[in-house]
Formats: sequence, structure tokens, C-alpha cells
Amino acid sequence: MNPSETVIKLEQSVFNSDETEILATAFEKAWAFVEFDPKLEALEESKRRSELARYLMKLLKLGEMNPTSLANSAIRVLRENHKTRVIKFDARRKRGDRSGSGLGRRDHGGASPYF
Repeated sequence: MNPSETVIKLEQSVFNSDETEILATAFEKAWAFVEFDPKLEALEESKRRSELARYLMKLLKLGEMNPTSLANSAIRVLRENHKTRVIKFDARRKRGDRSGSGLGRRDHGGASPYF
């Protein structure tokens, strides 16, 4: 199976009641952090919500069933994807400047600091 088939299948998923409960709990936990995360404040609230929900659903379908782990993983993916966009924008905007001053550091050292 190629990666594009995986994406299509993940997008067409149906969730049972147990999975829906896991997603709701994970979203609530993750949103409590994401809502006020200064690294994500540039994203509109609706965009943050929809991206967070999409990442949670994809991670659940990949096998993560623990709501706390699911929330932490989705936050990490959201922050990583947003950080990449910020770095690309910053690099284009500040060519020749010190645009990489700390933006690429991982703040959590591999641990799950969110919960």
C-alpha cells in the first residue's frame, strides 16, 4: 500500500462509539493546551481546531487508543507542522538575518510535557 492510499483510507474512516469517546476526551485535553499555546497563536482558532481534530483522528486510526497519549501526540504534530511553516516564512522574510535563532529547538526533550 502506498502512502497516498493510507491518507485516503484515513480520511474516509468511520468511528465507533468507543473511538468517538476517546477522540472527544483527547480533543478536550489537547485543546486545553492548544487554545493558549503561544507557538500556535498565529493560527486562527478554527484552523487550530480543525487541524487538531484531523491529527487526532489520523493518530487514532494508526492505533493510539490512550486519550492522553493521543492528545500529546496530536499537539506535537500540530506544533511541528506549524513550526515548519514559521521557519520557512521567517527564512524567506529575513534572508541574511539570524532567522534560525532558537526556532528549531525542541523544548520538550522528547518527553510528553503537556499532560
